[in-house]
Amino acid sequence: MISPSEAQRIILLQAKPFPIESIALPKAVGRVLREDLINDRDQPPFNKSLMDGMAVCYESWSKGQRSFSIEAVIGAGVLPKALTSSSHCVRIMTGAVIPKGCDTVVPVEQIFIEGDWAKCKDWTTIKKGQFIRLQASDGKKGTVLLKAGSRLWGPHIGIAASIGKAKIKVSAIPHLAMISTGDELVDIHKPVKQYQTRLSNSYAIQALLHQSQLAEVEIFHLKDNEKTMLDNVKKLLNKFDGLILSGGVSLGEFDYVPKVLVNAGIKQLFHQVSQKPGKPFWFGISKTNKPVFALPGNPLSTQLCAYRYVIPYLQKASGLKINQEMITVTDKINIQSDLTHFLPVSRGHLVTTGGSGDFAALAQADGFIEYESHKHQNQWPYFSWRI
Repeated sequence: MISPSEAQRIILLQAKPFPIESIALPKAVGRVLREDLINDRDQPPFNKSLMDGMAVCYESWSKGQRSFSIEAVIGAGVLPKALTSSSHCVRIMTGAVIPKGCDTVVPVEQIFIEGDWAKCKDWTTIKKGQFIRLQASDGKKGTVLLKAGSRLWGPHIGIAASIGKAKIKVSAIPHLAMISTGDELVDIHKPVKQYQTRLSNSYAIQALLHQSQLAEVEIFHLKDNEKTMLDNVKKLLNKFDGLILSGGVSLGEFDYVPKVLVNAGIKQLFHQVSQKPGKPFWFGISKTNKPVFALPGNPLSTQLCAYRYVIPYLQKASGLKINQEMITVTDKINIQSDLTHFLPVSRGHLVTTGGSGDFAALAQADGFIEYESHKHQNQWPYFSWRI
């Protein structure tokens, strides 16, 4: 058996970058950026007024002038003419270009207008350069605004739009087959008998990967028949970018999955990890470098292994950095074992479960920690449900 860290190391070595595709910017929310976003011009591209008011030459103010002849009214989106006299002013709106000859904005609250004149109120005080955002103060042309490998959320979409990226390069999303195995499983659309189990693992993993926006998933169910399983695994491997299986990976008489995967031409890279739950976990790679994750069938085992191993693989192949969060657990943990234990937690407190089949307990947790009894520490690696 290998450790969870060694299992992850082996998995990530197989995580080759996904192809790059160019998509319309509004469709890129949540996707992984695969190009640097670079300023196509200075930001702001001109000296910009930050207030409605009047733009003046500070030198005239400093000499005692408080009334200014209005030369023009300037709104945003207009290229103004230069001020013809330093004793004059222009009325200006927020976002407008500061005309040449002006270097200071007096807010509209501090002035009053009489005909063609703008006059400062008696209590007005100003500083040279106030309420002006200078050209290139946010960034010069050619500077990198956002590096490749970033997730594109609202602010990032806004940045891309500001530099005219109608289309943007992102990581392509792989199509994965989620395969539950077992004669006992019944899909949610069908009636279930007392001795049968509803198919839930596939829907949980499909939801997880949909939530992560790192893969698209189609659900399949295979009975415990070695030949049928082999035929279908081969077909699905040809059709999809990778496989995730649930169940049939242990040492039981009907646990055909490891043998079937090898017979399908998939190279086994490891089988069994020193962890609880999820010890029978199997991982391999196809001849065409497609990943195959065979997860134990108990619900906690399936979901924890998906968070712990499948998600990091997809993150790396998408171009994301894998950042390990640590949290403090305030409860005392009384486990003495050579196995690494994955323990559900909620806000730093342990969540009691009835074992690896008690998936309902996961609803009370916000994630899980990776606990090793030989390490004496209060902080543990934490994996959140929120990808």
